[in-house]
Amino acid sequence: MTGAAKKTTLAQFSLTEVAEGPGENTTQVDLPSESGGTFTYYTAPVVDLTTGKRHDGKPKWAPDTFPLYPVVLNADGSPWAEANLWITDMLEGKVDPNMLTYATIADDLAAFRRYLDDEQVDWLNFSSHKLRRPTYRYNAFLKLAVEAAEISPSVAKRRMGTIVRFYRWLLIEALFKPGHAPWVESDRFIEWKDERGFSGVLAVTTTDVSLKDKSAIYAWDEDIQDGGRLRPLPHAEQEVLLQVLADVGNTEMTLIHLVSLFSGARIQTVLTIKARHVSLNPKEIAGDDFRLKAGPGTGIDTKNGTRGILHMPKWLYERIYIYANSRRAKSRRDRALGGDHPDQPLFLSNRGAPLYEARPKRGQAGRLGPHVLRHAKTGQAVRQFIKERLLPEMRLRLANPRYLFSFHDLRATFGLNTVDTMHDRIEAKSLTYTQALDQLRHLMWHSRLDTTEKYYRQ
Repeated sequence: MTGAAKKTTLAQFSLTEVAEGPGENTTQVDLPSESGGTFTYYTAPVVDLTTGKRHDGKPKWAPDTFPLYPVVLNADGSPWAEANLWITDMLEGKVDPNMLTYATIADDLAAFRRYLDDEQVDWLNFSSHKLRRPTYRYNAFLKLAVEAAEISPSVAKRRMGTIVRFYRWLLIEALFKPGHAPWVESDRFIEWKDERGFSGVLAVTTTDVSLKDKSAIYAWDEDIQDGGRLRPLPHAEQEVLLQVLADVGNTEMTLIHLVSLFSGARIQTVLTIKARHVSLNPKEIAGDDFRLKAGPGTGIDTKNGTRGILHMPKWLYERIYIYANSRRAKSRRDRALGGDHPDQPLFLSNRGAPLYEARPKRGQAGRLGPHVLRHAKTGQAVRQFIKERLLPEMRLRLANPRYLFSFHDLRATFGLNTVDTMHDRIEAKSLTYTQALDQLRHLMWHSRLDTTEKYYRQ
């Protein structure tokens, strides 16, 4: 053993099949043989380059080329065949796979492989003694790691879940027949209610090796749970943030923060707004706000592909409109791949690079051509700006050396500001309680701000 199991990432991976011999569109592969010579074979794409049909009988929509493809490697550097086959099988079953999701799955598989190697556990040996089976042993290992604060409960839960799904695939698709059951299954029924008030019961199957994240919620906690722990910024902190943004003078970063703060948009939504989305002259907008559709079919990313409408103050849209038509913005689009055209992201780096990969580019393989990415763009530049430029200055002005805030906190701040505004209007008698609540529910539905009502104060 020369190292430890790990995940690596291929810039681009294309599915191929073994060809009978050299020919058009084939690639020669030479491998060293055990006898000291060379073993040669040929590969060809699984897709007919003329007709676009796949040779393996799968539908045309099934992707055959993947950017940022994750690979799980054994300790000796060889690919873990079964793990990588499972990842590929999942990817081929998705019209628009999110490669970041599968990178996390590969990380979980690599962690499992390292555990197997360290403890010398045979991952295919399910003995009669339940606690010696790899699933139960890994379950115990993760529990101990949580107790020792080596990993968080949520990471342990996710890793165990990944391994359960991996073995399920082996049982169903790879016809794996263990000597004894890898776990004991039971059914659970979960009640749910959506934002429209409809409710139902969902039947789920769980196992006795699944881990639970039993984190208690502090009753007086002012944070919001919205796909993560969010902290609304009090008005004093908001004022300092806006002043620091103005003093730093980075136009793009200022506008990015303002869009989230005044619309509640997530980072992937803000950074995938295109130049064409702000082409309407502000003079043509009726009312005090600009409404922008987001989600599938719009070119703007949303969490889980949810359709929604962003409500943006007209004064903010005016500033974004001016920026989109400025020499600064156009020069950045000129440097971008494809040049200055309406479908370029509104916010680009000074080199013309996108700050966030829109979902189609991450998932629709084969469209990258010769321009292959080395890592996924998920707003790292914005987070780096917060860490290096905003936080140091805000800590000075707030006299708090440990002060922290994340970009996603702006979403919670928008919710709290909206609620406070409604509350003030009720007190001023310009809105009744029922009218204010109706407006809040309308806003929550269109902007998908599911955190707002928690902060509504009668």
